[in-house]
Amino acid sequence: MHPMSLLERLRRLLAPTPAADARSFRLEVRCRACGEVIPVRIDLANDLSLDYETGHWQVHKVVVGSGRTRCFRRIEVDLVFDARRQLLDSHVVGGELIIPS
Repeated sequence: MHPMSLLERLRRLLAPTPAADARSFRLEVRCRACGEVIPVRIDLANDLSLDYETGHWQVHKVVVGSGRTRCFRRIEVDLVFDARRQLLDSHVVGGELIIPS
């Protein structure tokens, strides 16, 4: 039995676990200015806030690209979820929402 290398330990530590992946909502946004596609992860257990008036959960994210295209414009993403954490509505300023299938 070989001792686990440092890189292998890091890879296992940083790899998403099924439990962590089940509680996340993944999407991408395309910057309207440069076209860069930016991945976004919403943690459904920690990122959402309850709107007591509607009973829906919501999140506001500000996304900035990698800088690879020298574009650092802010893309604002607002998402609304129901009690089962299913997406009900979305609003994006400065980009386009892409939900992977």
